[in-house]
Amino acid sequence: MPTWCIWDESAEHVWHHKTSCSRPRGCLRMQMRTTHARRILITLAACVALLAIPALASANKNLRTGFLDNSYVISDPAGFWADAVDLNVGFMRWDVQWVHMAANKPTNARNVEDPAYIWGATDNFVRQAAEHGLQDRVMFTLWATPKWASSLKASGTTADMPKIDAWRAFVHVVATRYSGNYTPPGATTPLPRVISYETWNEPNASFALRPQIVNGKAVSPGNYVKLLNALKSEVTKAVSFKPTFVAGALYKQGGPRSVTPINFLRGMKAAKAKFDVLSMHPYNNTPRLGLKDGLEQSKTNPKFIGIGNFDTFITLSNQIFGKKHPIWVTEFGWQTPSSGKNQYVATVKQQAQFAYEAVLRLKQLPQVERAAWFLLRDDPPGNGMFYTTGLRYNNGTKKPSFNTWMSATTKLQRSPIR
Repeated sequence: MPTWCIWDESAEHVWHHKTSCSRPRGCLRMQMRTTHARRILITLAACVALLAIPALASANKNLRTGFLDNSYVISDPAGFWADAVDLNVGFMRWDVQWVHMAANKPTNARNVEDPAYIWGATDNFVRQAAEHGLQDRVMFTLWATPKWASSLKASGTTADMPKIDAWRAFVHVVATRYSGNYTPPGATTPLPRVISYETWNEPNASFALRPQIVNGKAVSPGNYVKLLNALKSEVTKAVSFKPTFVAGALYKQGGPRSVTPINFLRGMKAAKAKFDVLSMHPYNNTPRLGLKDGLEQSKTNPKFIGIGNFDTFITLSNQIFGKKHPIWVTEFGWQTPSSGKNQYVATVKQQAQFAYEAVLRLKQLPQVERAAWFLLRDDPPGNGMFYTTGLRYNNGTKKPSFNTWMSATTKLQRSPIR
């Protein structure tokens, strides 16, 4: 998304940092009737809409679905994990935001027990995930530069390209702590290991990684590869297993100060990126178009990637890198109307339909192995930027998409969450 949620793990509060993007600012607190008959009608409507999706040659037996929703996990873990069981979760993305893991500069940044580091919510999450059967099915996304680690003199935002030595130290302590061999002081058992690591969030966009373009040349792909390859080196040295390295996490489009996803991949290739999996965030440009959005884009140099033209992303990435990497959709979703603003949203019925269609579309793309919907529960309304992509309203009421997602993801996971 073109902004990000920042949470203070000690206080368990959420802040939302604005960026130059168009997103709704309210939360519609409408009570949706969820009778059995209504759920059936919604699901049938979504199924009928699927007839418009062209069938592909082979079905995808590797797809696992889940969520990115740190704030719901932190504020109501019991509620979140109950929903996760109902929604057939087989994969979770967890944002490890450096700016709040180490807001103050550590005295010894490579010491996992330096008091500047705040681990509480992440420790809790990895233990909860393991208890619910998601051992080895969690992906960490490391990003968001604290001011003290910025390599830019005149900025100080979380999008700043960090100093590489500081980045390496942060990656080292995260990988060490979640290596499966580290027991925190006062604990009796080691923290569960995390085997999948994604480098940064939407690094092709100026709101997430700066600089992007200098003197007319795209520098962000090269800078990103420095972060990516440094992470790979540090994690590999810190653990005793073979991790999975996820690269990309690309925003849907470029712009005057950003780089298109496909051009960013070309830059990654030129800079000798080292990774196992490619990731993408295929949000719609026009939400109410659903899977039709993107169909008008070029097949050789698209400016925008959504679910509708995701096959183009896969084809071009295979050509660029000369091989078929697994593809993970590490963030996507559709927002629903919010109080006082109805632009850049789908209706609640459309969200249900598009969520169902998107999962079935991804099932038809054999290279796609993971898909993480952004937010299970809407953000709380407030003065800052917040999102309404949840399958529940912030007050807890289910949207129609809750049941269509449940239906679409049934039997996807090899080992059911418990």
